[in-house]
Amino acid sequence: VVVLNCPANQTEPACQTQAAIDAAYSAWLASATFSGGCNAAISNNGGAAPDACGGSKTVTWTVTSTCEPDVTCSAVFTVLDAPAVVLNCPANQTEPACQSQAAIDAAFATWLTTVSYSGGCNATMTNNAGAAPPACGGSTTVTWTVTSSCEPIVTCAAVFTVTNAPAVVLNCPANQTE
Repeated sequence: VVVLNCPANQTEPACQTQAAIDAAYSAWLASATFSGGCNAAISNNGGAAPDACGGSKTVTWTVTSTCEPDVTCSAVFTVLDAPAVVLNCPANQTEPACQSQAAIDAAFATWLTTVSYSGGCNATMTNNAGAAPPACGGSTTVTWTVTSSCEPIVTCAAVFTVTNAPAVVLNCPANQTE
């Protein structure tokens, strides 16, 4: 009599390389065993592994034997879904004019660090910050970009503004004759 032993369901964490998922899937497919039967052979409908960013595949193994009907069993190989990228942009910030450029540069640099993100697979964050606006007034719009191997690019933007310096008003005395 054919005795077919299917592997247990297997779950893999997200954010592995596709090569690592493919290797784990191949090893899992090969772990099915059988005994008995006449001229028996085992096969499966596994095909390719699920995507490394998440998914599952139900596989059926079949043992064919010349002395009895086909014997089958099934199991599921799952790759957990990649965590979604969550990007938290800083609030827009306004600084008063008439500070030194060094003070504005320092406030700008600190503001740039208040962005945060979580999630994604192999995620990296960049920005297009450039230099702080002039201390006499102006603004810089910064866009942050998070790139992850399992989802489209996520972006957010915020504005750092230095208020315009007040205009100089010079009140000259009236001409005077003595």
